[in-house]
Amino acid sequence: MKHTVVLLVLVALGALGCDEADEAATPVGTVWLDDVEQPLPQWLSDTGLFADVGTFTPAEGVLTYYPPYPLWSSGADKARLLALPPGAMITLGEDGGFVFPTGTVLVKTFTLEGIEGRRGEDVAVETRLLIKRAAGWAFAVYHWNRENTEAQLIAGDRWPERVLQLEDATGTGRTDTYTVPGELDCRACHETHRQAEPVIGVDPLNFDPDLAPAFEDAPAPVDLPAATPEEAAAMAYIVGNCVHCHHGREKGDNAAFSLMPAVLRANTVNQPTASSASGDGVRVVPGDPEGSAIYEAVVRARDPGYPGDFKPMPPVGIDRVDPDAAAVLSAWILSLEGE
Repeated sequence: MKHTVVLLVLVALGALGCDEADEAATPVGTVWLDDVEQPLPQWLSDTGLFADVGTFTPAEGVLTYYPPYPLWSSGADKARLLALPPGAMITLGEDGGFVFPTGTVLVKTFTLEGIEGRRGEDVAVETRLLIKRAAGWAFAVYHWNRENTEAQLIAGDRWPERVLQLEDATGTGRTDTYTVPGELDCRACHETHRQAEPVIGVDPLNFDPDLAPAFEDAPAPVDLPAATPEEAAAMAYIVGNCVHCHHGREKGDNAAFSLMPAVLRANTVNQPTASSASGDGVRVVPGDPEGSAIYEAVVRARDPGYPGDFKPMPPVGIDRVDPDAAAVLSAWILSLEGE
């Protein structure tokens, strides 16, 4: 779903939010994508990922994809790309997740509709790269210029112009923010993933068949085990937005309870909260969205005037509530009345 926004504070976008990149520029005459062990180039157009960076046109051999259950990102649309080394394929690992070959690059360009003072209707704000190098996964963020023709590598994790002030142009008068992340923000989200590889959106549970050419043995799409249409919609939202953290497996500092489809009802309906990171309550109270901890954390806790003790979920990467989440979670919880 697209949201029309007007940018109130352009925060020196002509300078692209940074004076220099953390890494030296790629040597002249080379294409970074041919050897991702090289330092990242300062400019997105020099990565070799795009045939035409200004129109977001991918280079030859770079695949586009769209997860069936996309992650909400404060109203931004996302153009997603996947690049693999020549002849390399994605395989299935022992933990049931995908294994990506060294040299894999995943790309997400975040666009908003109709930002004042910037060219075009689908206006790029940032492009994030997830890179598998020999030493492990690396994260990078590029910030787009005002003309929407180029993006520059962001230096550091807390560059001062990364929080953009956005106003809803539909007449509501509401002002929102959009936060461009740093590397640490990316790691905080991706490295809680339930499988060995920290890739969200290319997942056996959330697989786009258009990516089949990238796989040694492409999986079939998974049918969600929902009992009702309301539960199917809620389950789809939870798969796209929650289960990369709430998977029930110990990983790093994460020991979140599972919201995986097979155990969603058993772990939520009439079940008390048990995590020290949440408030006290019942995860799902049939027929009562406002009294359900999941609804409170996802919807109510992000309100600036929220008086409760639940932390907003997801805890990073979101500046405002997904109205579709409020609708589908509420409809599902109401449909459970009497259980």
